[in-house]
Amino acid sequence: MKKYRIGWAVVVATALLIIVVILFLVEAFSFDQGAVGIEPLSASAYRQRVDALLANANPADAEAAIQKYGCPACHRQGAANGIAPSWVGVAERAATRRPPMPADAYLYESIIHPEAFLVDGYPNSMVPNFGTRISDQELGDIIAYLLTADAQ
Repeated sequence: MKKYRIGWAVVVATALLIIVVILFLVEAFSFDQGAVGIEPLSASAYRQRVDALLANANPADAEAAIQKYGCPACHRQGAANGIAPSWVGVAERAATRRPPMPADAYLYESIIHPEAFLVDGYPNSMVPNFGTRISDQELGDIIAYLLTADAQ
């Protein structure tokens, strides 16, 4: 009968492979689907960020970004089916959603951290990673547009 000896290199390689697989599984099962790398801030912290976004914002340029990110599917066509709130009158509603948070800060939070506050009667259907996808210029333009009476 022939005896086989396993060398130390094989034992070490197997142990490292097992450790890597375990770490991968732990990471895979603990991944938070809603996390986008940006944490919600306080209303006062939003103030500085929103002021910077709105400083160079142009509401007339928002339509391109709104189309680019597919916003009308839920906030225009889908609003009638309860997918997301309509933008008609959104500035007035936004001013009262989370007192003392002003409308512009609430709109910012709703886009960047949609899970922070859900409007009653609507599902959490907002794309969770807009904070990493939308440029500052586009975000400022969208918020500026939503603050106008023309938002629809």
